[in-house]
Amino acid sequence: MTVLPDALRAAKSLRPILEAQADATDGDLTLTKPCIEALTQTNLFHVMVPKELGGLEADTDTVIDVFEELAHQDGSIGWTHMANASATAYCAFLDPQAAREMVGGQPGSVLAGQFAPRGSARRAPGGFRVGGSYSFGSGSAHASHIGGGGFVLDDGGAPEMLPIGMPAYLCWFARKDAIQMQDGWDVIGLRGTGSFDYTIPEQVIESGRTFFLFDPQVRTGGALFRMGATALAGLGHAGWGLGVAQRALDEIEKLAAGGRSRINAGAIRDQAAFQRGFGEKAMALRSVRLLVHDVFGGMVDRLAKGEPMSKPMNTDVMGSVAYMTQVAQDVALFAYQWAGSHGLRNPSLVQRCFRDMFTGGQHIYVDRKSYEDVAKERLGIP
Repeated sequence: MTVLPDALRAAKSLRPILEAQADATDGDLTLTKPCIEALTQTNLFHVMVPKELGGLEADTDTVIDVFEELAHQDGSIGWTHMANASATAYCAFLDPQAAREMVGGQPGSVLAGQFAPRGSARRAPGGFRVGGSYSFGSGSAHASHIGGGGFVLDDGGAPEMLPIGMPAYLCWFARKDAIQMQDGWDVIGLRGTGSFDYTIPEQVIESGRTFFLFDPQVRTGGALFRMGATALAGLGHAGWGLGVAQRALDEIEKLAAGGRSRINAGAIRDQAAFQRGFGEKAMALRSVRLLVHDVFGGMVDRLAKGEPMSKPMNTDVMGSVAYMTQVAQDVALFAYQWAGSHGLRNPSLVQRCFRDMFTGGQHIYVDRKSYEDVAKERLGIP
């Protein structure tokens, strides 16, 4: 008998609770209290937090599987969890004492935020004077700290450069009570993710609560964190997309098995076009699942042996997650189209998977421009 990793077993145990909360989460536009309590009690918010800080520090296979399982239960809940878990993983790059104060041994203390360079930073005694306005703060409503990002500017207003030759792109975390939360979240899919707009008023953030996106130094934790902040976020997108797509495929399978038919065409399960399409989508989804597990797992193995994180590694991550998302969208579209009127009337799980998948697929992380970088690496184009 296969024994599930503890984190995955915990995620599977939440299905009755989280599925029952899906509609309420969708209506509230953010996680409900039962969802937050369930994820806190199982310590799943900290699935990627270093063990030294009380987290699970799960391996990449387990992390992807947990994200997939929760997204399969509900797209919005899964997205919120992966956004919180990914942001909270950044505590590995913070001063250990600051990280311990923020999340150590506190399974309900989670980080959130948008880390795009929509703010700015200047050096100040003990840290940086920062500020900026941000959007898409998934999971921000229940977070204890909210993050932001921006370039460190010198006295002349030009971006500082790091010793590695990259701009000083700073990411930081401020306490939730120092943030001005706004609304700005009324969308077609992923409605329950609490991806609200917010402003970080100008304030000084101590250096221990910051890190450089292009040169994050692992302060706590093992090889998992050596992939850096960008690739860590990719784990979340990989697992989430797999989960929503698999749920869409499972739902159309149920509809087909239940006798779903088309006027003058009979049961869809007996139609060669449906059979061929269903088989193709099932194989494609299985293939990209193996792809992302291989890319992330292989990368951490190399990092654990002392190989530094490289641009080709990051290109591989971005390309694989973009391709997985493309396949996942194809699966969700296939399920929605064959669901017919069953996908039109609410509540419809196929419809929700379709809406969530095509909303999540708009994220810049999974932009198919990544394929150009994959090609340039292979072709030797600068």
